[in-house]
Amino acid sequence: MPPCLLTLVRHGRTAGNGASPGTPMSGWTDTPLDARGRQEAEALGRRLAAGPGFDAVYTSPLSRALETARIAAGAWGPPRPLDDLREIGCGDVDGAPIEEVKARHAALWEANLRQDDDDFRWPGGESYRELRARCLAAVRAIAAAHPGGRVLVVTHAGVIGQIVGALRGVPPARWEPFRPGNTSLTTISWEGDRGVLLRFDDREHVSESARRPGG
Repeated sequence: MPPCLLTLVRHGRTAGNGASPGTPMSGWTDTPLDARGRQEAEALGRRLAAGPGFDAVYTSPLSRALETARIAAGAWGPPRPLDDLREIGCGDVDGAPIEEVKARHAALWEANLRQDDDDFRWPGGESYRELRARCLAAVRAIAAAHPGGRVLVVTHAGVIGQIVGALRGVPPARWEPFRPGNTSLTTISWEGDRGVLLRFDDREHVSESARRPGG
């Protein structure tokens, strides 16, 4: 079976990607794109339109990813929502302000920052081990459905980080090393159960100001 070329895109910026005191924990919480996020999606669309087309477009069903896909990839038909492309589920703290989570769950916050426990989860949430398993299942299923094809996948930082981390042999709890920027491009050639990373976190289409930390 010939490999499938997967282009993974992180959604455009939302209020949950900022650094203000009210920034929420944005797992399954449905935060929409902000104005800059829509501009990023438009810039991504212009770049994609200048290159080869896609046989299919898949997206997380969360609105920040779905809206990015509709803006950037509408030329290739309606995006296909896939639940397994959602961000990690943060359980009881999903949607709560980050500063509040730090104060109420200080020990858990520090445990998460250590990035050494693949079974770490927020109360009622999803573990990093579970997240990786569903992310890999999603890309395997997409690639199997489009052998030899080109597929655009619009999803989240946590999902892309887990897929790239698996290819690089990094444990699931290490969520930071492969965290992509908003609307960045990551390309993987996927065949069967194996993928080869060809490009990571390409943000050439994003303005210099939008690449700064905090976005």
